[in-house]
Amino acid sequence: MKINLASFNPLTADIRGNKEHIIALLKAPAPKADVLVLPEAALCGCTMLDLFEDERLLKETALALKEIAKETKETACVLGFQDKSGKDFVSAAAFIYKGKITKIYDSEVLSVAGKEVQIVLGNLQDAPALDADIILHLSARPYEKGNVTERLDALKKFAKKRGVPMLSCNLLGGGDGLIFDGLCAAAGKKGELTLLGELFREHINTWDSEEKPSALTYKADPRGEVLDALSFGLGDFVQKAGYSKVIFGLSGGLDSAVTAVLAASALGGESVYAVSLPSYCTSDLSKSLAGQLARNLGINLEEVAVKPVLDGMKNAVGHIVSHLKDITEQKLQSRLRANILFTLGGEYGAMPISTDDLSELSVGSCVLYGDTAGRLLPIGDVFKTELYDLAAYINKNREIIPQGIIDRAPTSELRPNQTDADTLPAYPVLDKIIPLYVAEGLTPQEIARKCKAPLETVVDVCRRIDTADYKRAQTAPILKVTRRLFTDLQRPVTKKINL
Repeated sequence: MKINLASFNPLTADIRGNKEHIIALLKAPAPKADVLVLPEAALCGCTMLDLFEDERLLKETALALKEIAKETKETACVLGFQDKSGKDFVSAAAFIYKGKITKIYDSEVLSVAGKEVQIVLGNLQDAPALDADIILHLSARPYEKGNVTERLDALKKFAKKRGVPMLSCNLLGGGDGLIFDGLCAAAGKKGELTLLGELFREHINTWDSEEKPSALTYKADPRGEVLDALSFGLGDFVQKAGYSKVIFGLSGGLDSAVTAVLAASALGGESVYAVSLPSYCTSDLSKSLAGQLARNLGINLEEVAVKPVLDGMKNAVGHIVSHLKDITEQKLQSRLRANILFTLGGEYGAMPISTDDLSELSVGSCVLYGDTAGRLLPIGDVFKTELYDLAAYINKNREIIPQGIIDRAPTSELRPNQTDADTLPAYPVLDKIIPLYVAEGLTPQEIARKCKAPLETVVDVCRRIDTADYKRAQTAPILKVTRRLFTDLQRPVTKKINL
């Protein structure tokens, strides 16, 4: 028996387009198989949010399943879709063979090509033990750093426990910040890994019950895996939003450097528009480092001076405010940079993206409608300290990110000689405090003891986190590669937390 596992990338809510994609796979001349397996949510995409309960899409889905059924002649098709069971909207699977559609809401055993095949949807832990020759697992689990190994271990353990081969097919694609890696894998009845597809790429993986494959292992540098996830998520988000190019500010700092690497990897250097936006306090070093990086990556780099625009704005309000406060001028510079990027983005047909990282977003060390502005935050789920690790990996074979960018003190350069250390603790300390407060719920006193940091420093960081909720509530989608700190939290913007 041959089974094709499709690493399949649907567009959310595009039932017609996804249906045509599925039919094309069924009609493909090779590789031929008895069953084509597509992941959970293959027909509707993910995440659907409130569209999951859209009756119009349910009607489209019913028609699409019938059209797919017409193409299942000698090849059966298993796929995930949205459905309604009674009054409840549910994730379901369809087994389609020779024009017949069988809907599966939990798990069921069906006969195909002389084998009893159990189809399992979603969480493996909930799957009932049924008599079957093969188990097919359909899932739509978002990628998180480290969970590829976790899922493969669960697959092997489940196959060994049941004593039958088990095949798993996970959704592929990036949408609204979630990244689905398209993991396709199979484990033998003894719990050995026998098939492993490539992550973050749309392709077909064929499993043959008559073959005796060698046992496989999954080995990947976590840094490379995260970079692959972010690059794929960025490219997929841009493409599905109807763009082929991106634009952002290239400052000569680490955040924009890693963002540039991801964009060039995802889209190709010719589709990346970086803009140097010097103001009166921008150093020559920043401009030089930005230029070196752009040449290394082969991306487009333009320069637009912010000072003339800043002077014009100050003159425009001069009859009301003769001298802007220092902090007001800093924020104005950042917002003017965003205006320039959006203006050029409109001319180039390029999507503006933000370069803020998780450390900055956590404590609000960013300007709302300034450096936070963009359609997507590619590194918004990556701490600053993690960016240094990623930069080291990027440079492992040759210097892509200039060492000067890595070595220099982080700065937003919104006033002369400014560095992040003027207002924040060192990032190795800051990045330890943030999850202890947000994720673990420790008190400032407990955090201070655990981090060996001054209590006043910890209290200041915690207050910044609480105050920054209004900024995080208004940022673009963030590419998720960890169990992100603020993902499932519903934190009020108007509040007072006594520390």
